[in-house]
Formats: sequence, C-alpha cells, structure tokens
Amino acid sequence: MISPLFTYIKFQQTTSQTKMFITLLLVILTILITLVLLVILFIVYLQYVSKNRCRFGYLAKISALTSIKFSVLEQHRQTYNPANSQCQCHPHHATIIEPRNDCFHRSETLFISFGAVAPILGGFTFTEWKSTLTKFNLQADTLFLIDPAQSFYLQDSTYSWQGLKYYRSLIEKYSKLYKHVIIIGTSMGASMVCMCSDLATLSIAFNPILDPSLLRGVFYYRTLQKYSKTFILKQVQTNIDKIMNENQQSILHVHWSEKSPNDIAQLKLISNQNIIYFTDVDQCNKRKGVYFWLHNCNTHALPYDLKSRRILTQILQHHLNALA
Repeated sequence: MISPLFTYIKFQQTTSQTKMFITLLLVILTILITLVLLVILFIVYLQYVSKNRCRFGYLAKISALTSIKFSVLEQHRQTYNPANSQCQCHPHHATIIEPRNDCFHRSETLFISFGAVAPILGGFTFTEWKSTLTKFNLQADTLFLIDPAQSFYLQDSTYSWQGLKYYRSLIEKYSKLYKHVIIIGTSMGASMVCMCSDLATLSIAFNPILDPSLLRGVFYYRTLQKYSKTFILKQVQTNIDKIMNENQQSILHVHWSEKSPNDIAQLKLISNQNIIYFTDVDQCNKRKGVYFWLHNCNTHALPYDLKSRRILTQILQHHLNALA
C-alpha cells in the first residue's frame, strides 16, 4: 500500500518538473521573440537608417533567404546611362523598367550588364562593368541591372518568380530599338546572359552558374524551391542549340576558369561544347556562333584575374570587333 507521504512527495516532484518545463519553454520563447525583434530592428536599421554601402549586401542576403522585397534595393534594380549627355528622357529609369519608344537621343548600340550582385570591397556594386566599358571607343548607351533577391535573376520586380520571362521580354523590346544589343555578366549575372543570348547581338559570360544545387550555402534554397535544378541549364542549352543550328546572327562567348573545379563542373553540364583553350586575344574575333573559352585561372572571379593580367579589355575589344 502506497503511503500518503509518498504520494505527496511524488506529486511535489511532478509539480516541480512541470514548473521547470514551463519555465524552460518561457525562456526559449523569450529568446526567440527577442531574436525576431532584433532581426526586425536590424532590417529596419539597414533599410532606413544606415548609410553604409555594405547594407545593400546584407539586405540582398536577407531577401534571398526570405523573398522580402526591399525598396532601397529595388530603386537600384536598373541604372540607365545614355551616351548622349543631353538626354533627359529617363528621369525615373530605376522604377520604370520599360524602354521609352519616344527617346530620340538613342545610340545604335546598347550595353546591358547583369551584375553578379555580390558584395565588393567598400559595399555593393550597382553598375558592374561601368569602368571597363568606358575604355572602349564606342558610342553606346548602358543599362546596368542587379538582382536584389539574389535569385539568378529568376525573381522579377513584382516578386512573382517571373524573372526569365521578365528579362527576356525586356531584351526583346530593346533589340527592336537598337541596332546592336550587347549583354555581359559574371557568375549569377552570367547565368541570365546565357538565358537571353539568343535575343542579343553579342553575349559575353564569365563562369555562369547553370546548376545552383552545386553551390554551397543556404542563399539559393528559395530559388531551388521554385525551380528545378536543371531549369537554367535547359534554357541555356536551348539557346545554344538555337544559335548554332538556326543560322542566327547572335554570338555567345562563355569564358571559364580551367583550374576552378566548381566552374568546370558547371561547364561539363553542357552537351555540345565548342571549347577553345585561350592562348591569345587575336583568337577572339569570332563573328558567329557559340564559343567556350578555357583560361589558365583557378578562381571563380575570372574577370578580375584577366584584368590583373591586363588582357580583359583586349579580349572584350576583339569580341566587339566582330560587330564591325
């Protein structure tokens, strides 16, 4: 027979354990609420208070993880620089993405840069390739694009995951307004360059990412939730086949780092590879077709390596000469 004293002691122990469990839950809940509030305050600080350019990089990472749309990033999604300094036709070019048909200051050539949306020394770049493009003696308008959601440009400005349709439609419209449309990009930006290459006169890509699932990190999981890992590759392969087999006047140059295992893994996903081992810039005067260039480089940041060797500008100039 169980004594009343034993029953009382057992009850007290159970009550004490229950109180400890409830206390632990309250502590955990308090910590979680505090963390959520800190994250919200951090986001508010980055978007409305901070003036440090690095804030754009942090906000882009947060957007990649959460699909939150930040106005401070969206207002830099597009930067349009007309070659004609007298042109005042595009005062709100960042928010009004559609090209203006009534602008009579337009040049014959349009450069479109798909930024890699990666944090750089000193902050976040909105006009990738700007300094390089100024070295060419070519009267051309420039359009600098970034991807605020770090989604391989598959997220559009309405955040409805219509990025491919959105950017292909944009380039198709510009191709009717300009004699030449040249698109260029690195890494994530190079992915969209390749996905739009059949619409442009000349496309130049450096180490494009064709399968995001091969990348390390958690910042691409939302993209992979929305699209299969082969989505980018299929579009790129379709464009390559179209340019090569349909006698199109489009040119696609894809530059790869030969000694970078991660980039070579992406290259091997393409079935019909027209590979050229780069030895001299004079090789780059190709006027039609698709070309994969292998460079003696072990880093993903291939343009920076070529720039340090002082051959990046020469390579690009030879690509441009093909349009003459």
